[in-house]
Amino acid sequence: MRNIILLLALAFLLRFPALAAPALDAPGLDANAAPLPGDFWSKPLSPQGQAPEGWPENERSLAPEDCGECHARQYEEWRSSLHAKAFSPGLAGQLMTSLANSPQDCMQCHAPLAEQEEAFRMALKEGRAHEASAQGLAAAGNSCSGCHLREHRRYGPPQAESGETGQSNSEASHGGVFRSPDFEKSSFCGACHQFPPSWGTVNGKALENTHEEWKVSPQAKKGITCQSCHMPGRKHMWRGIHDPEMTASGLTPAFKPDAEKARFILTNTGVGHAFPTYVTPKAVMRTVRLDNNLAPIKESEVSLIIQRAVSFTGGRWVEAFDTRLFPNQSAVLNIQWGLSDNVSMWLDVYPDDFYDHQVYDGLLKTLSGEAKKLIAQADADASNSAYRLFETIVKRPRKKQ
Repeated sequence: MRNIILLLALAFLLRFPALAAPALDAPGLDANAAPLPGDFWSKPLSPQGQAPEGWPENERSLAPEDCGECHARQYEEWRSSLHAKAFSPGLAGQLMTSLANSPQDCMQCHAPLAEQEEAFRMALKEGRAHEASAQGLAAAGNSCSGCHLREHRRYGPPQAESGETGQSNSEASHGGVFRSPDFEKSSFCGACHQFPPSWGTVNGKALENTHEEWKVSPQAKKGITCQSCHMPGRKHMWRGIHDPEMTASGLTPAFKPDAEKARFILTNTGVGHAFPTYVTPKAVMRTVRLDNNLAPIKESEVSLIIQRAVSFTGGRWVEAFDTRLFPNQSAVLNIQWGLSDNVSMWLDVYPDDFYDHQVYDGLLKTLSGEAKKLIAQADADASNSAYRLFETIVKRPRKKQ
């Protein structure tokens, strides 16, 4: 059972398949304008090697805080993101135990630089892998260098004002930057957020299928890319389902009472893929009758789960159900009035439900020592990530005289 749980965690942590240069996937982007090298996303990343001798120390560095000396806004935004927390206690706790012999399998996403793997292997060797201070560069998670550096050459999106692409002035800081429209394509994000066919499918779908979901969405047809929503104004924050405001912005609730019942309708009006897109979150529509004091009558509560529920059973992945909302789809939850004149309706969101109730619970039964402490922290963090949206009281319509 322990190995199965670890395999579950590993499958969810692997994010960076080897891809060729991203294909054109949004109107208005020139496929021939300064494409990225064909091996840009080949994993594992090669070591950066030695930076040119004449560069100052902060330009030779791979640490995000050194990038932040000049790119302060991007650095502060990144620090607030889940990319900065990608080398999490949950990951470190597993890499200290059964995954210790092959940390690269997970780190190629969560801390993709070869130098990060080297730093963590050293911490393992010293018996200090549980200490963030000993993890060195690995503790930075998915930082600036993972997307913007290859062999110390800088890559980035087209120049913001002019749209210019190609190599900038090589006499500038850190040798300039090679600007490519590939940074503005959804396929750039798909290098992480789309599992490849070689990893298999569950009920005909990859475990993480976000880029494929986006490709058939209304947003894709309009040229609304991942970056349009998750990096507005080129902000390096990547807000997603862990952020209540971001989640609410993509959904439209409607509450419709009639003489017999109250109806809660939830529609995916702004999410350019399934809601939720991955197998780890769960959302639950809930409604309950209220008594005369507006207190819940608990036994009257009804709910509707929105989730792609999977498990690893008998050596293979099994999908129990998939009730997610694809673009423009709705879910409907009804409740009869009974003797009540008011009902409460709301949406509960559990961004880390799979980890909270399957992966971490299993690990806590088998691990010990510092690794167990890290998993316990991760389990608490997963539980605390839940939040509530759209809570409202719906009144029974008055009968016409």
